[in-house]
Order: sequence, then structure tokens, then C-alpha cells
Amino acid sequence: MADKHYRRMSLIERSALTFESFLGREFGNRFYQSEFLDGITARRMETIGRLGKGASHAFLFATVLAFFDLISGSSFTYGGLTVQITKDLTPIISLVTAGALLNTTFAFIDDQIIFRILLKIGSHIKIQNFPLLLVDKMAHNLWGDAIVPRVYGQKSGRGQTIAVTTLGIVVLLVSVAMYLYPAFMVGRVFLDVMRSDARWVAKAIASLAVAVTVWALLLGAIFMTKFKFYPADWHESTDQPTEEFVRRMQAEIAKDDRGSVDPS
Repeated sequence: MADKHYRRMSLIERSALTFESFLGREFGNRFYQSEFLDGITARRMETIGRLGKGASHAFLFATVLAFFDLISGSSFTYGGLTVQITKDLTPIISLVTAGALLNTTFAFIDDQIIFRILLKIGSHIKIQNFPLLLVDKMAHNLWGDAIVPRVYGQKSGRGQTIAVTTLGIVVLLVSVAMYLYPAFMVGRVFLDVMRSDARWVAKAIASLAVAVTVWALLLGAIFMTKFKFYPADWHESTDQPTEEFVRRMQAEIAKDDRGSVDPS
């Protein structure tokens, strides 16, 4: 395995390659039918909705934890019941925050996989920006498409490239901070609960919240990591060997045949 060439890619990119292998099959035209395009765009819009909902909930509950001291001791009425806001609620809110963060991670990964699939569908028919072609079905992040420097047609200049690079750095830093913010608040609640004389149930809930948070962070890190992938001996979407594998086997068979020939 060490002597083989490898390619580094994320699991999202690798998933898109699996879908790309389907495009060359006899049923590849199915992916360009209106029924399939309507379905995949609808699924992406649903995923985007899940992403926005999960992210907003994670940020909201994390902020409640950050300023919990300001509302602790107050009460509210819900369904005829008066609920007293005490420190005992922080592990529960922490668990809800962790769940929202995990849902955000799931939705983001799903959205990126669908986006990569759309790009593969377009590149297979020589369309570089296939999602823009589906604007009547899925008008999402059009500003993001417009700001990307162009290579074809009217080529973008250096100014746009510098501006987009600067914006990308800012967006990356803000996104990382907003993603880690709920995780930080869950960790802070966990430490506070463990150092206090809270009941074992509260400590168990706080521990569960940390476990869910670690799950979300680890999952996000795995999908952001570029792993090594090596050439396989079989085509992914069929049971047929690759051309390289066939040539290698034929060469080995020919070598064995020459070695078995009697010198006399």
C-alpha cells in the first residue's frame, strides 16, 4: 500500500465521488430528470432550514447559560404552572444546547454533501455552477455565488480575489467562534456543577451534555480532516475490475508463464 499513490480528501469529497460513479452508469440520465432535481433541491432547502434552526437554538441557549445569573431567581408561568428559575436548570439547558449543536453539525454535513452532489451533476455535463442553474427551485446563498472570483467568461481581477480572501478569513474566524461558543458554555456548566454540591442527577445530565458536545466536535473534526485514499482494484458502482488492475494482473500472469517455461 505504501508504494501506491494516494489522494487526500475529506469524507464529504469522497462521498461526492461515490455519487459521481453513478453518473456514468446506464441509469445516469435519471439524475437530470425534473423529478430528481425537484427532489434534491427540496431536500437541500429542508437541510438548510434544519441548519438555521439548530444554529439559532444553540446560540440562544448558550447565551442563556452565559447570562443565567441575571435571570436566576425569577419565575414565569406556563400552562397555569409557575416555574422558578434556579441553578438546577443549568444542566438541562446545557443538554439542550449540546443537542442543538449536534443537530447543527448533522445538518451542515448533510448540506455540504448535497452541495457537492449538485456540483458533480453539473461538472458531468460541463456546467461549472450547476446550483445557479436551479435558481428557480433553490434560491439560496446567491450572494456567495456572486462574490466568488470568476475564471471563465469575464475573468475576475486581483482586487476581487483579495477582497474575497479577506472576507473568507473573517467568516472562518467568526464561524469557528460561533461553533465553539456553545461548546464552551456547556463545558463551563459542567465544571460548575461538578464543583458544587448539586444532586447526582444534575451532575449526570451535565456529563451527558459534555458527551454530546464532544460527539458534535469530534464529528465535525472528522469531516473537516483530509484523509488518505488509495486507488482501488474495482470500480465503485459496478463489480468490474479497474483497467489498471486488469493490466497488472495480465502482467503478473505473463511473468509467471515465462518463469514456468522449461529451458530445455
